[in-house]
Amino acid sequence: MTDLTLRAIRAKHGDCLLLFAEDATVLVDGGPSGVYQRFLRDQLEALPKNGDEPPLIDLLMVSHIDADHIDGILDLTDELIEARDEERDPVVHIRRAWCNGFPDTIAKITGAGVAASRADAASLASALDELDFGDFDPCDSKLVLSSVGQGRQLRLDLKALNIDVNQRFKNRLALLGNAASPWKCGALSLDVIGPSQEQIDDLKKKWAKDLNKILKKEADAETAAHSMDTSVSNLASIVVFAEAGGKTALLTGDARGKMIMEWLEETGRLAPGGSVHFDILKNPHHGSKRNVTPEFFERVTADHYVFCGDGKHGNPEPETLKMLFEARPNLDYTVHMTYGPDDLRSHKEFKKKGLIAALDDVLSTPERRAVLRFPAEGEKHIDIIV
Repeated sequence: MTDLTLRAIRAKHGDCLLLFAEDATVLVDGGPSGVYQRFLRDQLEALPKNGDEPPLIDLLMVSHIDADHIDGILDLTDELIEARDEERDPVVHIRRAWCNGFPDTIAKITGAGVAASRADAASLASALDELDFGDFDPCDSKLVLSSVGQGRQLRLDLKALNIDVNQRFKNRLALLGNAASPWKCGALSLDVIGPSQEQIDDLKKKWAKDLNKILKKEADAETAAHSMDTSVSNLASIVVFAEAGGKTALLTGDARGKMIMEWLEETGRLAPGGSVHFDILKNPHHGSKRNVTPEFFERVTADHYVFCGDGKHGNPEPETLKMLFEARPNLDYTVHMTYGPDDLRSHKEFKKKGLIAALDDVLSTPERRAVLRFPAEGEKHIDIIV
């Protein structure tokens, strides 16, 4: 039987995943700044060569355009372009890519232009300077909107590298229902189950109607910490169902649990009021409690849960682990963390939020501690093989 392997790379507060099945390699996200050089590049170099050619990435997928998912990918494409220009072998070849970015939509709404090339990146900063951000600090707003420029830049890089983007999807958007069938490569199949066109249309309307309010909410970390996740880019996360040899994985990006359940129902994988089980579940949004509910953990279950996060922004939040443990008290599963409890306790933001005592309380029993697995000292990743 074909193995399905998810490799979760230490990506600080972001996501960086490699998915393997027989004759198929998929790279999902690249983490924030610094992750490519410190962690991801070595992983790519170590992949088996494609004959006499560099390793092959069958699919590059960027779940959404937030910096903690896209920065490492931009570092990769920058290096690939440099290797091409210098006529040397690249670290990898990429056959195709999936990513959804909405910079052109935002540019039309705001009346601002976007950078046309990496060399013209300064024009993006100039365009952001011209936006009317209302009564709050435009510097904070630039941080929020920077992902717009990153999404645009990725598209330009992929075009320069002659890598197909969303070619198999209607309107070149990787959305639920926009492909006639799941993508297949060797034994692996991937099916995009979210977001839907309806939600993307809602996002566009939301940006057009209430841009300043959205920006202010996203820039206000304290406000966001006490509300459900309504980040525009997070709501647009690509959610993928993966299957190989009867083994399954659900990769959720930073999507909300409620939306994920709706998409699973719409695709017939989750019966109304019922439950669905996966071999692997990549927990949404680095274990933020804003993205999941007890119902989510009761209805969407797995043998292996993956939590990506190093304590920044308080993620993975102890409340999320508590929800999981209480929803599934039998503890007949494994929780894989890219950073261990000691790493979380030592992160200044985790400390600042006063979460150490809450984490210790959640992990107060040996039975709960026993289901945790994280990289050993010096390891840069953790493999989940099913």
